[in-house]
Amino acid sequence: MRPVPTWPPMPPGGAPVAFPRRRAASQIALWWLMGVIGMLFALMLVAYVMRMSQSDWRALPPVNALWFNTGVLAAACIVMQSSNAQARRGELRRSRRDWALAGALALAFVAGQLWVWRDLVAHRYDVAGNPANSFFFLLTGLHGLHLLGGVAAWALLASHRMTHAARARRLSLTAQYWHFLFVLWVVLFAAIVNLTPEIAQRLCGAGP
Repeated sequence: MRPVPTWPPMPPGGAPVAFPRRRAASQIALWWLMGVIGMLFALMLVAYVMRMSQSDWRALPPVNALWFNTGVLAAACIVMQSSNAQARRGELRRSRRDWALAGALALAFVAGQLWVWRDLVAHRYDVAGNPANSFFFLLTGLHGLHLLGGVAAWALLASHRMTHAARARRLSLTAQYWHFLFVLWVVLFAAIVNLTPEIAQRLCGAGP
C-alpha cells in the first residue's frame, strides 16, 4: 500500500518563513492572470447590462441560497488566509488544518452553486428559457470554473515533496487568487441582485 502523502514534519518550535524581497515571476504571473480574468468578467458585465436593457428581458426570481453560498465562500477565504499566515510563521500543523478546512468550504460553495442551478431548472428557469437565465448560468458557471482552478492549486499543496518555504510561497499565491475570486463573486452577485432593466436602460441611454 502506498503511503498517504503528508506535509513535512514541523520544525521544532516553528520557524518563520523568509520571503524574497524581489517579486517572484510567479507573483507577477498571478497578477497578469487576475488582470485578464478581471477584464473578461468586466466585458461580460457590460454585455449583461446592455442585454438587460432590451424589452424581452425577464428577470429571475430572488435566489436566497446565493446569500448562503456567498457566506461559505467568504469563510473559505478567511480560513485560507489564516492558513497562509500560520505557514509564514512556521506553524505548519495549524496551517495544514486550516488549509484542509478552506478546501472543504470552497468545494461546499461549488456544490451550493450546482444546487442553485438544479433548483432553477426544476422550476423551469433553464438556460435557454430567457436571456436573463442564460446570463445567470454563464456568469456563475464561468466563476465556478475559475474557482475550481483555485481548488486545483489548493490540492497541489498536498504534495509532500515541497520544502516549507516553497509551500508557504505557493499557499500565499493560492490565497491571493481565492481572495480575488471572492471579490469577483461579490461584484457579480451585487449585479445579479441589484441591477434591473430600468437601471440598465438608463445606463445605456435608452431610458425614458
